[in-house]
Amino acid sequence: MQVVVVGDLAWEGRYHLGDEAMSEVVLDQLRARGDTVTCIAGDPEITQRFYGVAAVPRLGFRGLSRTEQERLLDDLVSAAAGRAADPCGTRRTLDALRAADAVVIAGGGNLNSIGIHHVFERVAVKRIAEQLGVPLYVTSQTVGPHLRDAERALVAEIARYARVFGVRERSSAALMRGLCGTDARIIQTLDDALLLEPGPVSVDLPTAGRYAVASFTFHAKTTALHADDYYRELAAILDQLSAQLDVDVLLLPHMSTFEVSNALGVEDDVYGHTRIVDFSRSGRLRAVPLLPARALLSVTANAEFSVSTRYHPLIFGAALGVPALGIVTSYYSAIRMRGALANVGMEDFAIPFEHWRSSFAPDLIEALRTRLPEFREHLRAAGTAGREHQQRWWDELSASMHEGRSVAYADVAAPTPVHWGDSRMQESLALARGAQELTHLDRLNALMDDEQQRQHNCDTDFRLERLEEELAHLRRTVAEVRHRQRPPGAGLRDAVRRKIASGRT
Repeated sequence: MQVVVVGDLAWEGRYHLGDEAMSEVVLDQLRARGDTVTCIAGDPEITQRFYGVAAVPRLGFRGLSRTEQERLLDDLVSAAAGRAADPCGTRRTLDALRAADAVVIAGGGNLNSIGIHHVFERVAVKRIAEQLGVPLYVTSQTVGPHLRDAERALVAEIARYARVFGVRERSSAALMRGLCGTDARIIQTLDDALLLEPGPVSVDLPTAGRYAVASFTFHAKTTALHADDYYRELAAILDQLSAQLDVDVLLLPHMSTFEVSNALGVEDDVYGHTRIVDFSRSGRLRAVPLLPARALLSVTANAEFSVSTRYHPLIFGAALGVPALGIVTSYYSAIRMRGALANVGMEDFAIPFEHWRSSFAPDLIEALRTRLPEFREHLRAAGTAGREHQQRWWDELSASMHEGRSVAYADVAAPTPVHWGDSRMQESLALARGAQELTHLDRLNALMDDEQQRQHNCDTDFRLERLEEELAHLRRTVAEVRHRQRPPGAGLRDAVRRKIASGRT
């Protein structure tokens, strides 16, 4: 079959490791069954070179005002229906969709109001596929948690057309079922990156002893901290873990680029990790260059545990049986981290950033010291069950694609939870989470209000620009009409008058 895959690949030349890993698994699953894949990517040349797969550009919604996005969406659907020419720069992508037997929207946290261009691109793919009679599958999604009414309608539209809409945590399943009711097939599965296999490591690791791995976003976002204060606190957390558990810490970037060194400046995990090492006092933190996802899995497999503010280290920990600690820095990361860890019965291992050292570090570190084998055994069993579930999910998706039938599958079963603290500690953790999430939700709402105002300003500027163009066109039209209404010989008369006037001066 010819399958088009929509993922978050090679955005502006960046390698966003977790998003790339999910799409890489989709490629593996489809290719293993003999299907031919074309990816929609931010930089098609990078994706084609990196994965050896055909790739075409994104449809162009990023950076547009809402009005422009809606206009482009209409133009794309008209082109797919044969009523209009392909919009500029979209022919290769539209041709790939026209040739497709199926379309897969690969995993990610793209369906929310913050990444509105992702929502528009995916609803465009849905409408084009529907116009062409091509079936659509959605896998491994986080939806929301912040969705304005307009985006809710668009996401629900995608789900209602899809043969199946797979989400990767219970909160997304609840949200989508609330939006769609029985009009869509919503299934709670797991993250597709669980199925990625480790690969060779091409760099020498800067440690020979016991180590943990760590990965952190380069930005402080809704922590409300200055970047250096954020890095300083992370360094203190890692120094404490290193000293009390006697491990080196390898910092593994999840967002950087293989293309040009230092091209991303401060918006780069490599930069952020270097700053964390600078603030460290233990001398046991080591920054590692960017690795492909499979190589990072191999490094993680031999770690004692992992700690991160990023989401996918939790998934890789589950895949490998390596306990993963999530440091929650935003409402969005709370939803995703708690969801990922709840899927393996370890939700208690998502700790609010603000409360880590002040409230929970001593007890959590002691639990790691005394119970690490127990945690590893629990996670190994839960991770194995999760991988088996996700493989069956892909077996069912493929059967649906090839046989043209609906997807018959049930939600993933919740495993028995394991707790690192006693009931008193669990209650304290619940209170800390509630306080953090309410605070960060307020901050997220403020950011969304700012984004909505920015969009409003963009739309206003767009309308003013169009009005100015219309006014200029009207002026030209009036001038042309006036010129046509002039009596015969008026041009010669005016020339003579100008000649006389110039002679007088």
